[in-house]
Amino acid sequence: MTRQFYLLLLLLLVGGAASAQQLGHYSLYWLDPVQFNPAYAGLDNSLSITGTFRAQWTGLDGQPTSQRLSAHLPVYFLSSGFGVEAERDELGARSLNRFGATWSYQLVTSSAVWSVGVSGRYYQMSLDGSALRTPDGDYTEPNFVAHNDVLLPSGNEGAGTMTFAAGLYYQSERLEGGLSVRNLTESVIEFPGLDYRLGRQYHAYLRARFDFLRAWELSPLIGAMSDGIQHQVTTGLIARYDENIFGGIAYRGYNNQTTDAILLMAGLNLSDKVSLAYAYDLTLSELRTVQDGSHELTLKYNLRQRIGAGVPPPIIFNPRTKQ
Repeated sequence: MTRQFYLLLLLLLVGGAASAQQLGHYSLYWLDPVQFNPAYAGLDNSLSITGTFRAQWTGLDGQPTSQRLSAHLPVYFLSSGFGVEAERDELGARSLNRFGATWSYQLVTSSAVWSVGVSGRYYQMSLDGSALRTPDGDYTEPNFVAHNDVLLPSGNEGAGTMTFAAGLYYQSERLEGGLSVRNLTESVIEFPGLDYRLGRQYHAYLRARFDFLRAWELSPLIGAMSDGIQHQVTTGLIARYDENIFGGIAYRGYNNQTTDAILLMAGLNLSDKVSLAYAYDLTLSELRTVQDGSHELTLKYNLRQRIGAGVPPPIIFNPRTKQ
């Protein structure tokens, strides 16, 4: 195996005992907060569908790739929001699939919406042992795999478990944000000889909007993620012109001594209902010597029509909620 693949295999095996970086890693997370906070379900004020593809650390053997699809909508007569999602992460010989459903309850005031939400997800993890190689293994024939390691399978092994999340979210015309926790139950995916624990993860998010000159809007944002041991913070600024084209820059780091990446972002509205966004991660860590950065593409659709009866939030279909 190459040096890069050994690195990815080490990350996988360490994941069996630790909880850091187990979930999908996205730069355009602010376009779809429901991915980390179930209380956001329905707060796009109509049927909202978001698809994202991410290729991380391109040029690195066995690089991580992620694909996710989410859909959610408000149901005003129930003062609620509902959503579903599917996601797939691949890292070397490991793949992790997630399927979930989300519910939120919304309290509408004269100028804002408070929301609480919960979600349930089924995690299915598989390990392709035929893609692995060990120093003491026997691979003398094209289809013969014998690792000589009792912990590593020679073929495909799979297992799954359920986990849950909860969150709180606030949204007004100028300010939004929330707190959430994923993997509340810290469930375990049990493989023969190896337990893959889904560690609890805490998220915080805050975004503001300000008018600038006549046609510009500025949105500073900050997002934080922690497993109680390691912490990651992303801070950035998004500038949108004429409620259409946007560009932004953000910095992601772990602490004042460890940096991860500079994020460059851009996007535009393809139509009144469809928007497209792209992000490039310029790696700052030691990994910059063995890869060429990360690419992410997000396509978002919003029906922009009221669904169901009931009392809508005071900011429904305000142009500033347009993503």
